[in-house]
Amino acid sequence: MITHLRGKLIEKNKSNLIIDCNGVGYYIYISSYTYSFFLRKEIGEHIHIYTYLFMKENQNVLYGFFGKEERNIFSYLISVNGIGPSSAIVLLSTLTPNEIEESISKENIKVFNKVKGIGNKTAQRIILELKDKFTKKIITTENKEKNREPNLVKKDALSALSVLGFPIQKSEKVLDNILSKHPELSVENLIKESIKKL
Repeated sequence: MITHLRGKLIEKNKSNLIIDCNGVGYYIYISSYTYSFFLRKEIGEHIHIYTYLFMKENQNVLYGFFGKEERNIFSYLISVNGIGPSSAIVLLSTLTPNEIEESISKENIKVFNKVKGIGNKTAQRIILELKDKFTKKIITTENKEKNREPNLVKKDALSALSVLGFPIQKSEKVLDNILSKHPELSVENLIKESIKKL
């Protein structure tokens, strides 16, 4: 199983990347969520990406994720009857990993209805089969976030944006603006919202 890759970025598109690892080129399918994190990466730059190798009969397809959390959710989604890798990627391209977790734990079918190809029956199946996996985690995460100082959330988000290549001074202004309106945001969602404005 290929779990991650470090190599040179050869090509990037909204739905896929090509990475050269010691002379071997890997074609990797990605979500829009992951693409947003690699948006600022230049061709020829070295990157690190977590992967999931999907094997079915004679088909071997590599999927890539910016973080382990997104990869974990992908693996849970494809375990649901009727949800294949393509549907899982569409879900992760429309909703953030955090939104998927919260929607499952709170049984919010309407959120899944925003996703192309996901009707009520499919949304109900996702919730039914995955609810137990996420409920305890969501409660723990929410409690941690409530007890966490806003400046620490900002600090972690600023550090992540800096690693992604965004200017610190500009990033800090954007973060302050977002936090003034949405102080409850987690680090993950704060980063995503900031990237949209940078």
